[in-house]
Amino acid sequence: MKMENKIQKSLHNGPFSDTVSYKSDKGEISLIYPCYVNHGKCEIYDLKGNLFKKSEMYSSVEQAEKRIADLLS
Repeated sequence: MKMENKIQKSLHNGPFSDTVSYKSDKGEISLIYPCYVNHGKCEIYDLKGNLFKKSEMYSSVEQAEKRIADLLS
């Protein structure tokens, strides 16, 4: 999924899974890619902006990135 230009995206390599941070004027969200630790699901966390409570899980990266784009746009 193509993120809007005003959303910055940065990749971070982790020991179990890669994470991506998405940032805009509205806040910052972290996406954890699927791995065995999170049962093959994508998980997003609200890092800044109080955009949603706790975390949310999705069955695909595309679904998670759509939600992130909706929240940060």
